[in-house]
Amino acid sequence: MNSKGFNRAMVACLWIVLAFMYIPIIAIIGMSFNATPYGMFPYVFTFDWYKILFTESNLLPACVFSLKFAFGVTVAAIIIGTMASFGLQAYSPKWSNRLNALIQLPIIIPWLVTAISLLLLFSFVGAGRSMVSMFFGNLIVVLPYVVLLVNGRFVSMDRTPESAARLLGAGPARVFFDITLPAIVPGIMAGGIMAMIMCFNNFVVQYYLIPIGTQTLPTLVFTRIRSGYQADLNALSAIIVLVAVGIVILLVKLGFSAGSLFGISSGSSSKKGE
Repeated sequence: MNSKGFNRAMVACLWIVLAFMYIPIIAIIGMSFNATPYGMFPYVFTFDWYKILFTESNLLPACVFSLKFAFGVTVAAIIIGTMASFGLQAYSPKWSNRLNALIQLPIIIPWLVTAISLLLLFSFVGAGRSMVSMFFGNLIVVLPYVVLLVNGRFVSMDRTPESAARLLGAGPARVFFDITLPAIVPGIMAGGIMAMIMCFNNFVVQYYLIPIGTQTLPTLVFTRIRSGYQADLNALSAIIVLVAVGIVILLVKLGFSAGSLFGISSGSSSKKGE
C-alpha cells in the first residue's frame, strides 16, 4: 500500500471512530423528541418528555442532588489533591516518583473492589451506608486523578521565578499564592473537571455506600431501568449532553484547550509564543 492509500485508510478509521462515538449521542437527543416511548418509528415530534421531566419526573431532583454532591467532593479533592501535590515537591525526584506511584495505584483497582472494601471499612467503624461514607468513598476514588494532573503541572513548570522570589525576600505563602498557584491553575482545572465527571457518574461506589432512602442520578436511573424504561431518561440525557457541549465551547472561547488544561503544548502554540 502506498502512502496515499495508507493515509486514506487512516482517515476512514478516524471517521469510523467518530461515528461510533457520536451516533449514539445524536440518536438519544433525537429520541428525546419522539412521541414513541421506546424511540421507534414512526417518528412524531413532541416536547412531552421534557414536560414530564420538569413536572412529574423524579429524575431532575436526583440530578440536582448529584451535581451538588459531586461539586462538594470536587472542591475537597482539589484542596487536598493540590496540597498533596505540593507536598510531593519537598522530596527528591526519586522519592517523589515513588510516592506519586503509590498515590496512583488505586486507579488500576476496579471500582467494585474499592466500593466493597470501603463498605466493609465504614461498617467496621460504625458509619455504614451514610452520606459521610459516600462522600469519603467518592473522594478516595477521585483524589488520585487530581494529584496526577496537578503534580504534572508542578513537574513541568519553571521553578526559576519561585527561586528568584525567595531570594528577594518573599515568604513561602506569598511565593505559593503569587507564583506557584497561577502556574498550576490549568492542572487544578483539569483535575476538578475530571473529579466532577467521575463523581457524578460513579454508580458503583454510590450504589454500595448511599444511605437508604437517598437517590443519586446513577442509582435512580439503575432502579428505574430495572422497573421499566421511561423516555424522560432520554430528555434528561439530551440536556446533560447539551450542557457538556456548552461547557466545552465556553472553555474554548475562554482560551482553554485540552492541551493547555493537561499540560500539553502544541507546536502551533509554541510557534505563537516565539
